[in-house]
Amino acid sequence: MIKLIATDLDGTLMAPDHLTVTDRTYNALKTAHDKGIKIAVATGRPMTLIDNVISQVPFVDYIIYSNGSCVFDRNVKKIIHADLIEDKLAREIVEYFLTQNVFFEIYINGKSCYQLGTEKLFQNMGLPQKFLDEVAQTMDGYDSLIDFMKNDGKGMEKITFYGIYDEKYENVKKKLEEYGLDVCSSLPGTVEATSKTANKGNALLGICENIGIGADEVMSFGDAENDCPMLDFAKYSFAMENGSDECKAHAKFVTKNRGRRGYLSSKINISLSCCTVFPNTPRFLYWLHSS
Repeated sequence: MIKLIATDLDGTLMAPDHLTVTDRTYNALKTAHDKGIKIAVATGRPMTLIDNVISQVPFVDYIIYSNGSCVFDRNVKKIIHADLIEDKLAREIVEYFLTQNVFFEIYINGKSCYQLGTEKLFQNMGLPQKFLDEVAQTMDGYDSLIDFMKNDGKGMEKITFYGIYDEKYENVKKKLEEYGLDVCSSLPGTVEATSKTANKGNALLGICENIGIGADEVMSFGDAENDCPMLDFAKYSFAMENGSDECKAHAKFVTKNRGRRGYLSSKINISLSCCTVFPNTPRFLYWLHSS
């Protein structure tokens, strides 16, 4: 029986505007939660960029943020899992990339931080402007990012680069890997890095250990490279049809998108009706091939 549903946000749970949870999706998640199933959202976003989501689905139990670097339990109101880039290494990484003429942000204490003056290097990769405006409102700029990090001293959740392609993409990725980080992407033109062991899959494992369930009782949904560890972990994992090829390769099943509106909700609803014998029912197999 399914006891935990974990879903990515952008490209999966959220509408194409990256801001809205549709009524159908809300109703599907609420039905699951009312049946006693825990709900987790799993995102590359920092904690400060999730408030709008939670205001629409206030019954969410767990927030996996910064690509799995942290898990916040909303029921006990505390972080139950954290896997950060150590402070000294984080400052070394930031010092290097401040010399490389690229825009990046770092996530510390659940918020996005950047070096003032570097915002002119930002390139939009096709995200809706209204969403970018909301993102900008949650970001903190510093005259000296390094001084801020020295004063904080708690380590870095994640570093994200924007608007880099081709050779620059490969160079940034290679350098981050040389620092011993886990490197992935959630959008074309982005590079994201966390500690070597921080990812959505290990974050899900942390939740499961906390509540005493196994991967065979978990359902997960995603669409991008940073969702792959979460899809690998859950016994019942679904990649969106609009997702990356790599994501689909890591999922047990791939959804079929009959117009983006509400397709995640339909998967949750039908899965719930089958979950006591899931997935060994003709009805489930029919859904996989016909939906």
